Amino acid sequence: MAGRILKDDVEELRRQADIVAVVGDYTTLKRAGTRYKGLCPFHTERTPSFTVTPDGNFFHCFGCDASGDLYDFLMRVEGLEFPEAVEALARRSGFTLRYEELSARDRQAIGQRSRLVEVTAAALEFFRATLFSEEGEVARTYLKQRGFGRDDAERFDLGFAPMRWEALGQALTRQGLRPEDLIATGLVVRTERGGLRDRFRGRLIFPVHDPGGDVIGFGGRILPELDYGDFDPPKYLNSPETPLYKKTRVLYGVPQARAEVVRAEEVLVCEGYTDVMALHQAGFANAVATCGTAVGVEHLRMVSRYAQRVVLAFDGDAAGVKAAERAWEAARTLGGEGSEGGGTELDLRVLVLPGGRDPADLVREVGAEGLREAVADATPVVPFVLRQRLSDADLGSEAGRTAALREALGIVGLEPDLDLRREWARTEVAARIGVAYEFVVRSAQRLGVELDAHEGVAPVGPSRGTGGAGGAGGTGGVSTLDRARVRRERDVLRTALQQPQWLPDEWFELVEDDFSHPVARQVFATLTAAGGAGVELSAVLEHAADDEVRARLRQLALEDEPVPLDADAAAWRVRSLLAERLQAAERQLQDRLHTLHHGRDRDELMAVLTELRELEQRRRALTSREE
Repeated sequence: MAGRILKDDVEELRRQADIVAVVGDYTTLKRAGTRYKGLCPFHTERTPSFTVTPDGNFFHCFGCDASGDLYDFLMRVEGLEFPEAVEALARRSGFTLRYEELSARDRQAIGQRSRLVEVTAAALEFFRATLFSEEGEVARTYLKQRGFGRDDAERFDLGFAPMRWEALGQALTRQGLRPEDLIATGLVVRTERGGLRDRFRGRLIFPVHDPGGDVIGFGGRILPELDYGDFDPPKYLNSPETPLYKKTRVLYGVPQARAEVVRAEEVLVCEGYTDVMALHQAGFANAVATCGTAVGVEHLRMVSRYAQRVVLAFDGDAAGVKAAERAWEAARTLGGEGSEGGGTELDLRVLVLPGGRDPADLVREVGAEGLREAVADATPVVPFVLRQRLSDADLGSEAGRTAALREALGIVGLEPDLDLRREWARTEVAARIGVAYEFVVRSAQRLGVELDAHEGVAPVGPSRGTGGAGGAGGTGGVSTLDRARVRRERDVLRTALQQPQWLPDEWFELVEDDFSHPVARQVFATLTAAGGAGVELSAVLEHAADDEVRARLRQLALEDEPVPLDADAAAWRVRSLLAERLQAAERQLQDRLHTLHHGRDRDELMAVLTELRELEQRRRALTSREE
């Protein structure tokens, strides 16, 4: 792992990069004054509500409230961690990053990864060149027969390993790459005589990339037209485990699918390379695939960075059913991670395919629209598992039904959502086994499976519909504030960020307590800490306490006035806030007057009356200057 990126480089890159060019790769932007507007890449909309501001390199969506700077955009749209976003932007911009000094072990690890990535990149170039050479015609013919053209091959960087055992090894060593590094990537093996032999021979090659785009491994498929002699090779062959390639942690097609997964808020997980290609070809660019292994926790942890809805598009045979059940087990493990149940909850579903068919077959049979309907109707994983188990159960005997009910309730009990438990118990268990729902509830009680609230077991977490801090029924919540006052506070802060020259001298008298809304107080405090109105937004954002405050600052800096203001109207709003503070002070003095005796407390009484008169005069002077 590389060391920490130098902070100066992070900030310099942030200043130099062009957010309009970066965002423009994900949505069409049109100039609107000093800003740019377009459809939001994070949610579906018909009217553009996504705004980009080059001055400060930040964005804000008024539809879904997403906001941030260039790094935030890349993290959100590509599902990257912060260091990955910085490095991705640096690669795009041709900016050379510097890192803090590394330990000897870190330097060695980085050196090895760099060498191995250099090997896999060179291997990919060799395989690609061979595919489009005369020798690769057999592979191109196979792709054409499967309905794939050159565009598809180039989109997924496909290649071809020739029918020679030493072709790749000899080509790479001639380029000066070390045999030890070729062996470490799994591309070649050492023979008994000390020579090198290629792992892939006579195969269509599918490169596997990590989320950052580096090639970390390969998959190869034999071709029907080739004669492999007495050797009976496996249909598919994947790279072995290497320092780069861990099959339980990688998915095929992530770089090609990531942007669409984020946009669609859904990922389709397949079992084959060509399934992914067929789905992309049919318009489902949110498809990825496992690399010869079952869906595990690490796979789901990766896709959860991009979307919460995961549709398993597995073959409709027994192996596909088993794979779906294993994926559900992995999802439960992921959901149970973290302290106090703070794991990741996924909406896991299964695209039920006809027996023996895969997603590519379904695309050919029902077309893109038919597949789209099938994906939309994908079965939640719990009903899917229940149906599979009950289809194999002996429901013709009392003993069989009892055993099936016990197993089904055990499955239902693994569903964390109590409402869904009741739904599955009614529609999938009671209806399919042929017993009354009340009998299922009583059986669940005996087995310790919670279904109904009257069973006496409280749901985990806060109850639905109950009041809480800041809720509508609480005291001091936002709902109790004067809406007109809140709008005025927002107008004042918007003016401070967009038109500071309109602010009157009274702006400098305002304090945090002059704002009633808690968010307005936070925004004002941040402005004050940064030096007040007129300071560049990027400098103000550095003083924000958290991401929520930063988001509000960006929103206020970008949004249009509901009712256009001028300098006089803006000034009156500022003065009205100050006037309300003076009025509150007047009430306090008036309350104090009621406690004073005209004879015994004469001196204090006169002082309070004088202060009260001065406050009233100042307040009247402020409020007389109306719009």
